[in-house]
Amino acid sequence: MRIKRLVSSCVMGLAVASSAAVFAGDVKVNFLESGVTAKVGGYRPVRAEMDQEASIVKKLPQDFAAPKYGYFVFGDSKYAFVVDEAEDGTQRLAVDSNRDGDLTDDGEVTWKKQPTGMHSGEAKIDLGDGKLGKIMMYRFDPEDKRREQLKNTVLYYSDFGFEYAFQLDGKDFSTFVSGMLTEEARLPIDRDGNGRVSQRFEMAQIGKPFNFTGTTYVLGFSKGSLDLREADTKLPQMPLPPDLRLGKKALTFSAKTIEGNEVEFPKSFAGKLVMLDCWATWCGPCIAEIPNMKQAYADWHDKGFEILGVSFDSEGQEDKVKEFLTDKELPWPQIYEGKGWDTSIGVQHDVSGIPFVLLIDGDTGEIIGTSRELRGEKLTAFIGEQLERKASK
Repeated sequence: MRIKRLVSSCVMGLAVASSAAVFAGDVKVNFLESGVTAKVGGYRPVRAEMDQEASIVKKLPQDFAAPKYGYFVFGDSKYAFVVDEAEDGTQRLAVDSNRDGDLTDDGEVTWKKQPTGMHSGEAKIDLGDGKLGKIMMYRFDPEDKRREQLKNTVLYYSDFGFEYAFQLDGKDFSTFVSGMLTEEARLPIDRDGNGRVSQRFEMAQIGKPFNFTGTTYVLGFSKGSLDLREADTKLPQMPLPPDLRLGKKALTFSAKTIEGNEVEFPKSFAGKLVMLDCWATWCGPCIAEIPNMKQAYADWHDKGFEILGVSFDSEGQEDKVKEFLTDKELPWPQIYEGKGWDTSIGVQHDVSGIPFVLLIDGDTGEIIGTSRELRGEKLTAFIGEQLERKASK
């Protein structure tokens, strides 16, 4: 399964940690000491190896008996940390939050063992200028043979960050950055205000022109600050992401199945309900859904339920896809282009993660089910309900 960071943007209702806003060109900046992970919809962990010498700290808690040393790095700053692991597997963690070398004078650090055997916790680090930022840490069970290469690793990420607010053609927008802004950053801008950000249609790369509202702008980065200006290059306005919510019309497309049959979606499925299923042979969650799909297909296919699969497998994998379909005994039609994540139907539907599913009424073209309704053992019951509703109209 490909994991992508899904991000959201919001101008109102923010808990701002700093008391004053700073202006950098046309961009208003607010520091947020925590909660940014939820606002950007995900995180990208960084590996911290416990391979440092004891000399990186001056003072340990008195009862640490078997310490291992490492650094958490944010920007140009390093924060020493120590994991103490007893013979019985009990662990404790200390973070040099103020970077003075003394691990006995810092704020509270949580570090708890989870039912899976991994440990997780959080701390606040001193970022300077009176700002404290929350960070999150976790470590897999060092006895887990499947992750032996991570036995001396703590993974961490920032929960602090910044909100940048600005105007594009007189309209208010904002973006969130987890941790410290860098000149390579891609910034999420929620253009349609739906709380989700498209990786294709709502991301602005620092230093590269973009046109979201009719004017081509460019975001610049200098001395840690962000500025906004009109670009010299003129680009066409980027279309908005497709609206694939319940009740909206499905997108139309023409395609040829792996068996060579032409499909006009959704009108080829007039009189039926059709589930569009984007998947791949390498996608674990997709494979996990197959039993539920087969059950629903067996229960309702004769009563007007169809599935149209769209393979996200790469070039040269057609034989592998066909073999997979045979082995799994999947009878419904499939589309294979051999383009991976650039599969045309996936691009059209702005698919950033699979499995991706929609249930469509083949007569009206209305979307009547999304992943919320079409995953798990509840699938067959939901399909039955929708077929009954369709028949009663």
